Amino acid sequence: MSELVHQHCTPLPPGTPPLAAAEQAALLGQLDPAWRIVDGHHLEREYRLADFARGLALVDAIGALAQAEDHHPELLLAWGRVRVRLWTHSVGGLSRNDFILAARIDRLAP
Repeated sequence: MSELVHQHCTPLPPGTPPLAAAEQAALLGQLDPAWRIVDGHHLEREYRLADFARGLALVDAIGALAQAEDHHPELLLAWGRVRVRLWTHSVGGLSRNDFILAARIDRLAP
């Protein structure tokens, strides 16, 4: 299990630089292989679920986690799937917070 699941998101002030590609790749290696980095800018993963109700339950759980961590993903809910996109707005790209939240979201998923 990745050490990321035991960490918490921290505030990053505007002007903090996004992670370099090598740092992104190292952190991606600690996540479930279903996560991918898109355009060096954000993380994305899609969860497949048995029905809409299970997707909604996952979205609710992710929402509670996001509020607790004060780091909010973009979520798309559709029948049988939930797509999660993560990036840090204040840095204009990926930060360690995105990888921490991704690892913690994976613990919520069925």
